[in-house]
Amino acid sequence: MDKLACMHAFIAVADAGGFSRAARQSGQSKALLSKYVAQLEASLDVRLFQRTTRQVSLTGVGQAYYERCKPLLAEFTELDELIQDIHASPTGELRISAPVSFSELHLMQVVSDFGQRYPDIRVTMVLTDRQVDIVEEGFDLALRIGVLADSSLIARHLCEISTVACASPAYLEGHGEPVHPDELKQHRCIVDTNYRDNRHWHFERDGKRTEVAIQGQYRVNSAIAVRELALAGNGIALCPDFVVGDALSSGELRPV
Repeated sequence: MDKLACMHAFIAVADAGGFSRAARQSGQSKALLSKYVAQLEASLDVRLFQRTTRQVSLTGVGQAYYERCKPLLAEFTELDELIQDIHASPTGELRISAPVSFSELHLMQVVSDFGQRYPDIRVTMVLTDRQVDIVEEGFDLALRIGVLADSSLIARHLCEISTVACASPAYLEGHGEPVHPDELKQHRCIVDTNYRDNRHWHFERDGKRTEVAIQGQYRVNSAIAVRELALAGNGIALCPDFVVGDALSSGELRPV
């Protein structure tokens, strides 16, 4: 039984003073209104209307039910309208967690466009490369790079990201260019400590994976800082393509 539909039918009949008039005013059939009222009376185990061949009137219980039911339905209608207004024009706070470098390089314009489209939403950005607990820390959404560990979360794949080993032309001219991952052991490497395993670099070619232990003078917890050190000729860096893409295109960095 659709309790709300039954309550609406009851109010319509009570306000109209009969089933036929209520049917004309509501656009529903008389039979459907009768069915809804009968279901409501059966669920309450009371008679809400006195029915005669000439008129339909509320019983004492029906009158009491009417006086409580009508304002309640009005509140339901008001609530529906409120939710529709919120949906049409969102308000409130949106809390987002996102990786530092990716956000600084690519996300801020998206956030700016969002804010201009929805001016009543307050956006709180927490930029961190730490894997936050979305529920415990009160985030509405989080951007993450890598494998999603918690399968209970609702996730959407946004894009593919790869890492690139690269260095400045000046460094490669002075120290030589490695042709195999094992040769990285003889090179100065710049380490991004945000990687879970930041003591090794991992490579894959033709389905074969290679792991290389890395030694470096610099260990930094920022991909952008790693890129800047590589641009300055301090060694070979392993960086996400979204961080070094422009430098590779311009020739300021070369892949190895």
